Amino acid sequence: MALDFGIVETFINEYRDAMREKTVLRHERYKILQALTERLRGSLRDYETFEKELAAVIKVIGSTESFEDLRLQHERSVAGVRNYYLEEQTAADVNDLFRIIRDAITIKVLKLVEDEMIRDGLGAAPCDYCWIGLGSEGRDEQTFVTDQDNMLIYALKGGNAGEAESYYEDFAARAVERLNEVGFSKCKGGIMPSNKKWRGSVEDWKKRIGDTLTRATEELELLDLIILTDARLIKGGRRSFDTVVKTLFSLLAENRSVMQDLIESAIMMPTALGFFGRFKVEAEGNNKGKFNLKLLGWSPLIMCVRAFALEEGLYETNTLRRIRLLRQRNMIKKEVESDLVDAYLLFVKFKLTNQIQNSGEGDPSFVNPDILGPEEATRLRKGMRVIEAFQKYIHEVLLFGQPI
Repeated sequence: MALDFGIVETFINEYRDAMREKTVLRHERYKILQALTERLRGSLRDYETFEKELAAVIKVIGSTESFEDLRLQHERSVAGVRNYYLEEQTAADVNDLFRIIRDAITIKVLKLVEDEMIRDGLGAAPCDYCWIGLGSEGRDEQTFVTDQDNMLIYALKGGNAGEAESYYEDFAARAVERLNEVGFSKCKGGIMPSNKKWRGSVEDWKKRIGDTLTRATEELELLDLIILTDARLIKGGRRSFDTVVKTLFSLLAENRSVMQDLIESAIMMPTALGFFGRFKVEAEGNNKGKFNLKLLGWSPLIMCVRAFALEEGLYETNTLRRIRLLRQRNMIKKEVESDLVDAYLLFVKFKLTNQIQNSGEGDPSFVNPDILGPEEATRLRKGMRVIEAFQKYIHEVLLFGQPI
């Protein structure tokens, strides 16, 4: 279906002896290379077919005129990506596909809500706005199950601030409900533009961030600032988005105490690994005997990579790209890069597999160590140790080993 470098490795393994044979004649060499060419052509044809099908899906989403149909398109797309993953086992592709598909759905929902506002006599938007993804959506790390983590910025230009806020209060409330209708569950933590905290003009956002980081007022908490560092533009003008993001990053760089709090929060996060390599499991409740892989594996890894990247002035949002940039800056060694990538992909694989197997029943974040095979358990332990070693490294490099 997709391009896979494994096809070359398999071919080499099959023809290794023949390629090493010094007496192979030219027509035999030709046949071997011709066989490789045919395999590559077949793989390329499959890839091109898949990309055409994906483009067709995006086109259908763009022409859909009802929220019910958008929900159906979302469900079909999730099923399609699930089948892709079961065949290809590539977590990074799953993240990328959901970015493409869900961005298209979000943009269409927002357009339909804009039309709805006009039909209901509320008029067109009084000024431009940006719809921004946060959390896994902002990091391009969405999986089969998603919820809303968004913020809204509007570019007020000498107009009536009260009128703009009134419009976007209504607009945001409708957009959140409509996104929920098409399969984007509401955020339990309230990180949605229907919450005034996550909606405002460019100047509102600059003031909130500035006041928080200068301790004038604390409109935002440390967790809110961390969430903002994963912001990604989905719809709207980039100038307004960049203005707010640059304000955040420049003030973060100047505020050592907040950066230290962010770093300390990351390196203090526990993993699921206890004494003697045992997994720390829940002692009671619905998940008794299980451990939360999201909270005790995936989250500390993402937090540590994010903190290190921010400290180095790297304002990429995706975790894998953050790791790559840290390596390019020579802040981590090649083997550390490899270990972090392996740990990330392993945790995401468990997350995806659990979501498929649970099918809405139970919390897919939890893993039962008793049903893990020896190899899986060993790989998970290694992943946890990679995180703990990375936390120690960050402590030494960024905090100079000082007590926390």
